[in-house]
Amino acid sequence: MKNSILFAICFLMTLFLKSQTVNITVSISNVSSDKGVIRLYLFDKADAFPDKVNMAVKAANVKAVKGTQQIQIEGIAPGNYAIAALHDENNDGKLNTNLVGIPKEPTGASNGALGKMGPPKFKDAVLPISAATKNFAIKLL
Repeated sequence: MKNSILFAICFLMTLFLKSQTVNITVSISNVSSDKGVIRLYLFDKADAFPDKVNMAVKAANVKAVKGTQQIQIEGIAPGNYAIAALHDENNDGKLNTNLVGIPKEPTGASNGALGKMGPPKFKDAVLPISAATKNFAIKLL
């Protein structure tokens, strides 16, 4: 009997927590070719954004399609996040850079955040995600 009650409570908590999540669509524009993969990363911590992808809250990888494409990310708890995008043209799983660290592959961030002498800052890319905000756009450069 105790196990049944515990199971029921766990099940109801799972339903409640799932109902508290948001699904978003990110429109990635300026995809230059069909080569490789578009990688999208959602961060909730400044010290991880944009390059510590193993610390991303959510990630999505889709085959690159020239032009503009939509990427869905599901099950996000409402909060403040920054989104980083990469067109991994050679599909090697990383951002390729030149000798001084300038990206050789197209990248982008939420809010159109650009880096000055380095990658964009979390504070410039952060945006609120809630049930009212479900669509975002990133332009690759």
